[in-house]
Amino acid sequence: MEKEAVETVERKQHYILFYLAGEIFAINVKYVLRVLEATTFTKIPKGPSFLKGVVNFNGSVLPVVDTYLKLGMPAKKDFRKSLILVLNITAEEKNVNLGILVDDSDDVFEVKDSDIKPYPATGSKYKVEYVDGVIERKGNFILILNPQKLFATEAGTEIGNNILLDKENQTEQDDQTE
Repeated sequence: MEKEAVETVERKQHYILFYLAGEIFAINVKYVLRVLEATTFTKIPKGPSFLKGVVNFNGSVLPVVDTYLKLGMPAKKDFRKSLILVLNITAEEKNVNLGILVDDSDDVFEVKDSDIKPYPATGSKYKVEYVDGVIERKGNFILILNPQKLFATEAGTEIGNNILLDKENQTEQDDQTE
């Protein structure tokens, strides 16, 4: 009796590379709708500190997140040469578009799932909850961010109507106005 050869096909995914403060990150392209040049932002009163503001995106209001602040990096002052990655994520069972500010983005590449290594849980600069893994590419280690997890951790953040409000901040501000 002959043994049947089982052919396994290794799954591959595509990622977009981006840079923040000299560090290299990637996001699965399934979340990325478009890459835009950064423009002027309209500030949102009572918005969370990481919300840079909103911009017009195809006739809709697009909240734009200061990725530096969101990831706990020192604030960047000048975003004129930055890019906005327009993402589509699911939050609180709704599809939501939001932009994240990045310094640059210059490549889309394919990665085998077996090449993605676990992100170390200890001694890490970033929270393990929103990092899907690490890959090595061209001698650099690249963190793969999961935007769904990154924004799901914001307790009470409302993004279903394309406006981000920090409920904790909102409550404090409401208490001050009463």
